Amino acid sequence: MIDTLLIWLQEQGACKQVESAEPLKGGYWNAVYRIRGAGFDLVLKQFAIDSGSGLFPVLADDEARALEQLAGTGVAPQYHSYWPQAPGGAVLLYQFAPGQMWHDDVAAAGALFRRLHSASTQGPFRKLPTQPIALLEQADELIGGYIVQALGGQLEALRPAGIQLASAPSVLVHTDSGPGNIIQSADAITFIDFQCPGMGDACEDLTCFLSPGIHHLYGLPPLSAAQEQIYLSAYGDNDVVQRLAQIRAYYSYRMAAYFIMRYYSQQGLDEKVSQAYLKAAQLEISVLESYQ
Repeated sequence: MIDTLLIWLQEQGACKQVESAEPLKGGYWNAVYRIRGAGFDLVLKQFAIDSGSGLFPVLADDEARALEQLAGTGVAPQYHSYWPQAPGGAVLLYQFAPGQMWHDDVAAAGALFRRLHSASTQGPFRKLPTQPIALLEQADELIGGYIVQALGGQLEALRPAGIQLASAPSVLVHTDSGPGNIIQSADAITFIDFQCPGMGDACEDLTCFLSPGIHHLYGLPPLSAAQEQIYLSAYGDNDVVQRLAQIRAYYSYRMAAYFIMRYYSQQGLDEKVSQAYLKAAQLEISVLESYQ
């Protein structure tokens, strides 16, 4: 399949002769390859589906739009081209970003998030929920009937009260901004996988990165209190940090609902994945318990 696709891309003038096509790890829904040839080193991402629902939807057009509009900012890989009518599904090409998955440089991560949220983009991108009541409603939709299960009941007991906050400035939010979607080298750090961006509250990205459950899913320990403080200091926006203290519990509640849904829905299908989400849910619930 990849050989046929590469021939098609060459016929369209997207790239010259491909000398190597190496599958990349980390693509859960989509097929991702590093393709190299004379004068180019690209990532080829072919979208298997285009779903506008769920907490982390696959939005091929939006990822292409985000990379194109973020060109030159250093917060995203350099956009190359987008082929929505490619055989087998839409294809996005962008420059390969050398480095490794983010591991422990919280100061560099904080500065990266600030650069993203300061970037000027034209959109259009989907509008994200930014108020506590809307976040709780989305959590209810995510967990669905699993609320009656043991973990669902444990989460419901920690449900924060619905309140109304002042409106937050609308910025471009990555939304899936955990360590696995940050690549760092000796002299650069960037986000990858902008497949579900939206306009919303910067606190959504901060909460995702701070989530102990997200860190567990990427094989990393939770951040310490000291690491969180370094990260937020490097982010360097006191207004956002103050708002985070007010709204983090609601984003964490929604994240826990997502983890619980994934835990129960994967039972009998993939026990390893199910258990990973169980631990992620337990870690996120521990965050909510700390607010009680």
